[in-house]
Amino acid sequence: MSDALYKALGEAIRSRRESLGVSQSSLARRIGSARTTVTNIEAGGQSIMIHQLVDIARALRMPVTEFLNEIEGFENEHQEELIDPKMETLLMKLTSPVKAKRT
Repeated sequence: MSDALYKALGEAIRSRRESLGVSQSSLARRIGSARTTVTNIEAGGQSIMIHQLVDIARALRMPVTEFLNEIEGFENEHQEELIDPKMETLLMKLTSPVKAKRT
């Protein structure tokens, strides 16, 4: 799941960067990183530390919460995909009320 989250975050960063017409190199300079770091973050192939996210948000003139809201939306959209139907059936059986037998 964390890979999917980093991918969603990377896509949100890329989308915002491109909408502003900012190159990866320019964003990298603004946040004090290498262009390859930005490339990897946008591809979801690199985890991102909170201070990096704050720096990116500032560089792209966007509140950090907007990126987090996009991830939250991603989680809600894909949450059903995470549920294993067999596991859900088993959990339902295990948690359903048991009727007492009368003797």
